[in-house]
Amino acid sequence: MAYQDLLDQLASLKPVLDSANRSVGVASSDAPKIVFRLEGFCGGCGCSASYKEGLADLVAEHCSEYTVVEFIEE
Repeated sequence: MAYQDLLDQLASLKPVLDSANRSVGVASSDAPKIVFRLEGFCGGCGCSASYKEGLADLVAEHCSEYTVVEFIEE
């Protein structure tokens, strides 16, 4: 999966996230590190952890140029 495909995947989640007043976006991407911004998630809850795990898995499986995945929670 190329970087644009990753952005497309994030865009496909937008309606579901919007309905819960949440959003996920790429804050920065400078290989080997990509940083996601999570907004509207309660820190440390199971939902937040699930999204982080899913995003990290997506990157690991399809965007091999990114080996470090970080998150900013707002």
